[in-house]
Amino acid sequence: MTSHKTDIRVYYEDTDAGGIVYYANYLKFAERARSEWLRSKGVENQKLAEQEGIYFVVKSCSIDYLRPAQLDDMICVHTKVDEIKSASITLNQDIYRGDEKLVSMAVKLCLINEAKRPVKISNELKEKLA
Repeated sequence: MTSHKTDIRVYYEDTDAGGIVYYANYLKFAERARSEWLRSKGVENQKLAEQEGIYFVVKSCSIDYLRPAQLDDMICVHTKVDEIKSASITLNQDIYRGDEKLVSMAVKLCLINEAKRPVKISNELKEKLA
């Protein structure tokens, strides 16, 4: 499977007192990239919620911080499907500055309904996301 790539500029608001990206902001970058990945597959969280009463939420996330990004860096989040199960999807999301890998993440998403209960991912949705 190929990765989806999302370019993001690092702004002053993303950095800490040391001038590097504050660690929690990598989660924001990954979230933006996941939203763009879903859109590229023809899936919009807002429409899923409004039309079907279901949406994706993060169940777990593991992160390895390898190198810091800095103010004004142009970074790229690579999003790739690792595994699709009946009610969850695991994505690998790596953040690069050029060819240098800065962060490596494994993010598990679950599909839930309005009652906050897990629901099975339809075959149609699985095909779109694969």
